Amino acid sequence: MVEQISKVAYEPMNEIHNNEVKLLNELLEAIEKNENIEEKFQIFLDDVRKHFNFEQDLMEKYNFFAKVPHKMEHDRIVAELEEIQNQKLNDIEFLKEYFEQHFIPWLDNHINTMDTVTAGYFDMIGIK
Repeated sequence: MVEQISKVAYEPMNEIHNNEVKLLNELLEAIEKNENIEEKFQIFLDDVRKHFNFEQDLMEKYNFFAKVPHKMEHDRIVAELEEIQNQKLNDIEFLKEYFEQHFIPWLDNHINTMDTVTAGYFDMIGIK
């Protein structure tokens, strides 16, 4: 379970991150119980796509200087999640390991690096 995530300088991103963590925790609980995994995974993946699209639309609209590498990282994670959805949803041990060893550390790092810089840019230019 994810207890806490870092805050960034742009509040709409914090709201999206908090919701994503809520859905991630619901997915992790489903994996732990081996119940409703497909449904919770789909809800989580849909939210990840929505989250990334929100950030990418703003980066494009406000010509964020690092939009290309940020989008590439989003695309990589979505591709990983889609591959898992298509091939690994019935492998409980794989799912546990992926989220604990890969996705959660990635999310923490992504928020503390790319999202922090992006949010700082949005805050600096004064978008609401």
